Amino acid sequence: MSIDVFLLLFVGFGLGLIHALDADHIMAVSVLNSQKTSIKRTLLQSGRWALGHGGMLLCCGVLLFGLGVSIPEGIQKMAEMGVGVLLIVLGVMCFIRIRKDKLIFERHSHGDIVHTHWRDSTDAHITKNNHKPVFVGMLHGLAGSAPALALIPAVASGQFMPAMLYLMIFSLGVMLSMLFFGLGFAHIQQFLNRRSHRVFQFSRHGLALSSIALGSYWLLQAS
Repeated sequence: MSIDVFLLLFVGFGLGLIHALDADHIMAVSVLNSQKTSIKRTLLQSGRWALGHGGMLLCCGVLLFGLGVSIPEGIQKMAEMGVGVLLIVLGVMCFIRIRKDKLIFERHSHGDIVHTHWRDSTDAHITKNNHKPVFVGMLHGLAGSAPALALIPAVASGQFMPAMLYLMIFSLGVMLSMLFFGLGFAHIQQFLNRRSHRVFQFSRHGLALSSIALGSYWLLQAS
């Protein structure tokens, strides 16, 4: 592997780190993780999103560089519009979820210390095998496939395996960046929930509203 190719692969990793932090990615993952303040769950959801995103990019790479089939521009435009619709739907679903949450005011003691706090009674009903982030990531991967594939000809020179290597390194950057974001997001959620459950609920309302606003803007830009 030449030094030029190595440098381009390194650039691909850096672009993946940056690409994960696009506004639509961050908003979707934040809303998906706004239900429960769990670091483990947030990391799992973020990782699943990254797997969906990377898997779709690899599929696009196989089609383009393995079979010579490019993704039609019309499909990519529909995917861009789908991202806007998705953000709106996620925001609306977040509002609905907040309204359905049943909050119980709990009081318990640890020796002489008495704690009083709110608990979400629906926590136990959160499914462990939630594949929604994977499908969201796949849609984002399809919508953003063109920029990710743009540098591959310079890296691969028409060869299939170097092209796949570039996409895997790019996707690795996306995953690491999103996992770090998820870790920070989960800590912020826990901090807000410890300070005041009302503040935490207010932040969830803000995320839902922001998702709807960004989705509407995204849809207008894509149409």
